[in-house]
Amino acid sequence: MMQNLDYYKRLVTSEYRHSPRFTAMVQKLLSYGLDIDNSINNMLLAFEVDNASTAQLDILGQIVGVGRQLKFEPSAAAIGEVICPSPAEMASGEVYPIIYTPTPDKLESTPMLTGYPPVEMGEGNLLDDEVFRLMIKARIIQNAWKGTIGELYDLWDAVMGANKKLSIEDLQDMSYNIVLQGDYTQLEEELIIHAYVIPKPEGVRINVLTFVSTDGLPLFSYDYNTMRYSGYESHWAEAEKGN
Repeated sequence: MMQNLDYYKRLVTSEYRHSPRFTAMVQKLLSYGLDIDNSINNMLLAFEVDNASTAQLDILGQIVGVGRQLKFEPSAAAIGEVICPSPAEMASGEVYPIIYTPTPDKLESTPMLTGYPPVEMGEGNLLDDEVFRLMIKARIIQNAWKGTIGELYDLWDAVMGANKKLSIEDLQDMSYNIVLQGDYTQLEEELIIHAYVIPKPEGVRINVLTFVSTDGLPLFSYDYNTMRYSGYESHWAEAEKGN
């Protein structure tokens, strides 16, 4: 990597330092090389996972083997859709009161936009850049993970941050249980459930996958005092009613 322009100008010896033509030539040659060097560095920065966006992020997804199109249908709550009432509910006027408005003047001569046909809408992406960035990092973990539990904890913290923890109970029979602590969004939970995020060795089964919102507290557990499990002042996990 080249240094900045001032660094190289200071290397000019004293007998040439005050020669305007020589210093102008040196500056011109150095500027050309520095511009190329900066352009290459900017390209590298633009394609880092944390900096890339839109089409650049799509290319990174292709490299690691993940795309924005999902193999399952996320729930309306996960992608923030507005659930509209059915025609029957609207017609009844009971749940959604009907408010009649007067017919506007010159209605027939007024152009009206009724919407775009599906052909013109095309296939929209369900995942924004932030969620897709998480999926790319998760796939990098899946590609690089060596299968040890300790390494997975470190990789998980690097991707999800300090407030979203993962705990593994190895059952020693080629299966394990997973507890996810923290405030995961609905879409993150559904991506995890459909195996888009958590790495799993070939032939190993996940028996139970549990989400627990702990408000930053560790889970209660006897004989433990760690960031994930601790004593009586910890979060007490409770099963939801009906489960």
